[in-house]
Amino acid sequence: MTTEQIKLDIDQLERTFFIHSLQPLATEELEQMQEKVKGLKEAFLGTCFIGSSVEELEEMRFKLAEISCNIIITLKERLHLNIVDDIRNLENVYRTA
Repeated sequence: MTTEQIKLDIDQLERTFFIHSLQPLATEELEQMQEKVKGLKEAFLGTCFIGSSVEELEEMRFKLAEISCNIIITLKERLHLNIVDDIRNLENVYRTA
């Protein structure tokens, strides 16, 4: 998978998650999104970085981490679980940006 394809998939996930904020997705759809993010992370790590700028790679890394945290928080909220640690993780992602 190329970095361009990963970017397109990340953009699609971001749009889907934004739409979720307006029209909630089913839990199964959120779990599928979570699996997609895991796959994109693996694809990202296996991608050749030659020709990509550090800023571009950092943006992709940040977006994958942010989407992953948001999905986990949303799923845990649905299950009425404690999300304090997950919010801290998301705050750490924002601090490293």
